[in-house]
Amino acid sequence: MDTRPSAAAHPDEPGYQVDDLTVDIGQQRVTRAGVEIPLPHLSFELLVALARAAPNLVTFEQLTERVWPGLVITPETISQRVKLVRTALGDDPQSPRYIGGVRGRGYRMVASVRPLPERRRSEPVTPYWVDETAPAASAEPPGHGAAGAHPMHPPPPAGGPGALAWLGGSLAVLALLALPWAATRYLKTPRVAQAAGASVLVQPPRTIAVLPLVDVTPGDGNAYLGDGLAQELSARLGRIHGLRVASSTSALSFKDRAADVRTIAQTLGVRHVLEGSVMREGNHLRVTAQLIDAASGYNVWSQTYNRTWQDLVAIQDDVARSIIGTLQIVLANERAQKSLEAPTTRVDAFDLYLAGLAKLQGPGRTTQLEEAGELFRQALAQDPKFALAYAGLCRRYAYAYEDTRDAALIPQAEQACGAALKLDDSLREVSAALANLYLVSGRSEQATALYRAAVRDDPDNADGYLGLGEALEGQQHPAEAERALRQGVEVEPTYWSAQTALGNFLFRQGRAAEAVPVYRRVTELVPASPLAHNNLGAAYLMTARFAQAAVAFERSLAIDPTRSAYSNLGTVYYFLGRYADAARMFTRGTELAAQDHRVWGNLADALWQIPASRAEARADYRHASALAQRSLEVNPKDAISWMQLAFYCARAGDTGPVDRYASRALELGADDEYVRYYAALVALERGDAGAAMDALGRAVQLGYAPQLIRAAPDFVSLRSDARFRKLVGPADKSPQA
Repeated sequence: MDTRPSAAAHPDEPGYQVDDLTVDIGQQRVTRAGVEIPLPHLSFELLVALARAAPNLVTFEQLTERVWPGLVITPETISQRVKLVRTALGDDPQSPRYIGGVRGRGYRMVASVRPLPERRRSEPVTPYWVDETAPAASAEPPGHGAAGAHPMHPPPPAGGPGALAWLGGSLAVLALLALPWAATRYLKTPRVAQAAGASVLVQPPRTIAVLPLVDVTPGDGNAYLGDGLAQELSARLGRIHGLRVASSTSALSFKDRAADVRTIAQTLGVRHVLEGSVMREGNHLRVTAQLIDAASGYNVWSQTYNRTWQDLVAIQDDVARSIIGTLQIVLANERAQKSLEAPTTRVDAFDLYLAGLAKLQGPGRTTQLEEAGELFRQALAQDPKFALAYAGLCRRYAYAYEDTRDAALIPQAEQACGAALKLDDSLREVSAALANLYLVSGRSEQATALYRAAVRDDPDNADGYLGLGEALEGQQHPAEAERALRQGVEVEPTYWSAQTALGNFLFRQGRAAEAVPVYRRVTELVPASPLAHNNLGAAYLMTARFAQAAVAFERSLAIDPTRSAYSNLGTVYYFLGRYADAARMFTRGTELAAQDHRVWGNLADALWQIPASRAEARADYRHASALAQRSLEVNPKDAISWMQLAFYCARAGDTGPVDRYASRALELGADDEYVRYYAALVALERGDAGAAMDALGRAVQLGYAPQLIRAAPDFVSLRSDARFRKLVGPADKSPQA
């Protein structure tokens, strides 16, 4: 009988190969074909316990002893945990591949299990960060592919192949910028040298990270409560002058990860870490919280609250005030005292608001946003004067617009933000929501004013600098924008949203090669983020490193299928001459973002290269044109969309407004590489090769990758032109396959 304790007690034990799963105990990770399958800590322990005992049955009593030592739990709790593991692994309980059950007794591993022969890092995906200098195979030259020749024009900042690779970044955010600029509460990590062998940097005493509270409710039905309480507590503490609070998005990345407090504190650049748990059974609520000094490892404050559900708001207030008292922070004025006031007196409204916050930061962006909006509306039905719920609703609509470009969402966001401002314009969450709305809808001047005020009020506000950088870029001030973005990274070096924002800026400025190491850093900070891998793939794509780009996009899709990853993988296929495969990827993208003209333009581009699909391509160009016009109603200063609109019309045969649209684009963005790239395409549709060459030359001067121009099938008619050959280099320098 296997009586060994939990996986955590054996850090040197290599792990197990369970059928096609690699269970790496040292790394606390499970992978399949190189793709990590995120598992909460208890789920990982359960899987290891079953693998160790395989093929023997492990009874409920044995599982309790090995996975929940010292606790009294029911078989139902174990069954619910097994259900979570099966869901994560894609295991069918009716026909199990991994875990089988014996009714009333326990579970056993039915898959083949063998110990890993040696300690290893979980499966390979050596793609980008291992050997970037190794040469890759060349793509076939134009005309030799099964579906035709080469690819299309790559994508613009946040566009698909028709412009420049898709960048994930609002979010959701989450996500990756899953919660952009939610509040000004970020800290500056001091530059303290770390002594050899030291386990943690010594941070200023009044710095803190609030980790998601662990849900220990039987059945795990209240995970949102632990996440939402942590986010709201971070926001409230972040309003206190003199207290630096690590970003809640950074703290959330440690949810369900087996990391000690000192590692977490060092990664987030804080001295103190607040952790705890929450359990709700009927009307009874139990919340535990402990504040740990990472420098010493000691608890400096802890408390257990056994209250009724109606005391939820009061518990949060007690925790916040206890932390402030423990860290000896003096609330010097009335405004500081007001910042700790409860946001609502209705516990039912507060509960719904916390659930909405958790959804805003969830992984399944589109569905989660819809659910978040409904929860915020329900909260407002309970308390119509709940300003934070209106701010959350504003963010929900702004994020959704950023994802879908559905113009109907902007008025709804404006209405929600307006209501929040009328109720309480002093809340930072309200100002942040309004600034983000201005940013995504193209009102850069208004956004800039709000973000300048944010960083003036709090010079250590990382999110304020990120928003300011994007707003300044929107006003065509790239040098000042870059300074602001780099300041955001300096303020909080381990904040992945800051790194992502800087990478996105470099990418949009035609500096994709510089963006690669920045994006690679993001994949190290949040390895389970689909947008992190998507963005890295986009940078590889724009430097014509197709093999690494494909791996990155495929990994992104394996974690969470998104429009961006589908569109970008389609772009890779396009450049490899696999037009039917490209069209298939773009079609999936349109299913996820039906209102986004860029992904429809990408689909039309791929179909255009298939002679039998030209009629279908023209129809899709017309549809993209209609969507682009709706998008420009929201943001009429979007120069790239104006030139894309001109191109769509030219390809669709609607030549009347082409010159007007192209002229407007050049008025707004004459120095934008993607505007010039599309100008070349428009010129070719007119049959003006000279103008096309002039536009391409300017695009390259501005940073567009000449190797992608060389590969694009759209310019096949120019390949005999001496100017073209000089611009893009020798024909034998084909892009990497």
